[in-house]
Amino acid sequence: MSSGRTNSSAFSSGSPLRRLGPWLLLGVVIVATLSLAVFGTRDAPTTQDRVSSISRTVKCPVCSGESVAESNAPASQEIRRDIALRVQEGQTDDEIRSYYVARYGEAILLTPSASGINALVWILPVAALAVALAGLAIVFRRWSTEPAETASPEDRRLVEAALRGDETGSSELADPTDGHGEGDSR
Repeated sequence: MSSGRTNSSAFSSGSPLRRLGPWLLLGVVIVATLSLAVFGTRDAPTTQDRVSSISRTVKCPVCSGESVAESNAPASQEIRRDIALRVQEGQTDDEIRSYYVARYGEAILLTPSASGINALVWILPVAALAVALAGLAIVFRRWSTEPAETASPEDRRLVEAALRGDETGSSELADPTDGHGEGDSR
């Protein structure tokens, strides 16, 4: 009668598939997730989609913390009309945002640009994640390559003597000043 275990050489403790399998699976999941995020929907955005998208990235100049898309202030309504006009004229999203930055300053944008010191906002979280994953990989690698501790011949003799109930085997290894049998662990 078999115990239900198979001795597959592909999954033995030292096989490359056993060591690299989880990392390959993690890589596939990451690539698939990023691919879906980047290439998920490739339909051309409509004019209204572009106006809405740009409006969500521009702050209302008179409201506190609201985007032009959320605010119903007269200034926001005017900016939304201006964005729609600029989109119809064929300006790119970056050109429209640059116009508002030139007019109101960098603080008008809700999302920081990815240049200069603002690039740190985008780079630091990614760098921290990469360092954390590298640290985990190193720790897991060390754990998997630590040698198994083996019993010394003296330890084996001590265990055999204890199993036999032989006092002479344990007394020759025991410290006479150790009344409790704790060894050097105190």
